[in-house]
Amino acid sequence: MSLSQLFQRLADRQHSHHKPGFIAGLVFFVLALGMLSWGGLQVYGWIQSQQGAPIKQVRLYGNFQHIQQQLLQQQLQQEYVGNFFRVNVDQVQQFLQQQPWVYQAAVRKQWPDTLVVVVTEQQPVAIWNQQQLLNNKGELFIAPLNELIPALPKLHGPEGSEQDALTMFHHIQALLQLHQFSAEQLWLTERFSWRLQLQGGVALQLGRQDTMKRIQRFIELYPAMQQHREQELAEVDLRYDTGIAVRYANTEPKRKA
Repeated sequence: MSLSQLFQRLADRQHSHHKPGFIAGLVFFVLALGMLSWGGLQVYGWIQSQQGAPIKQVRLYGNFQHIQQQLLQQQLQQEYVGNFFRVNVDQVQQFLQQQPWVYQAAVRKQWPDTLVVVVTEQQPVAIWNQQQLLNNKGELFIAPLNELIPALPKLHGPEGSEQDALTMFHHIQALLQLHQFSAEQLWLTERFSWRLQLQGGVALQLGRQDTMKRIQRFIELYPAMQQHREQELAEVDLRYDTGIAVRYANTEPKRKA
């Protein structure tokens, strides 16, 4: 046997010695690749199946006085009950913000089949210029006035004066209620002069300055005005430095010191 033949034999033996390990490695690789492919197909199949997962219910939460909860729930059920993944919570929130009595809304999906909606209702405190409403933060909003519960005071003024009018009304009302009076309407004119109407219809001309002092003067003089009451008191002009002018129903104004 030649030397070259000897080396060839040794090489063949070495190759045959490593062949089982190579085959085992190849088999392992193929199995691992197959498992990964199978796992990927399972995940894809699950995702595809979930694309048809429906939202079966809407849970609506909030303390409602003006919002008709049952009606709003029905609208949400009809419009947004559907595919869990395709329902856009931003669209639901936008829909809610367009509702007249909604101040804020939060929307989220709850796995596996629920849409959770939390609504904060507007808190109206006054009617503004007979058309709009003011909430408890002094912000304007629009809602049907015939749905108000209960009746609200009426404020009037130029555009942009809502906060001033509401603040003044709160101050005046707090003082009046200490003496068993109550305000119904407040006007701020273009010249920034205040006019007030009390429950019962009595009007107070307050002017532009010393508003609270003039209210206090009215309170102090009211018993004297009532002593001469042959007719109903209609209007009291408090814009004088001293004294007041009083008008009774169907009479000319009378100046009192």
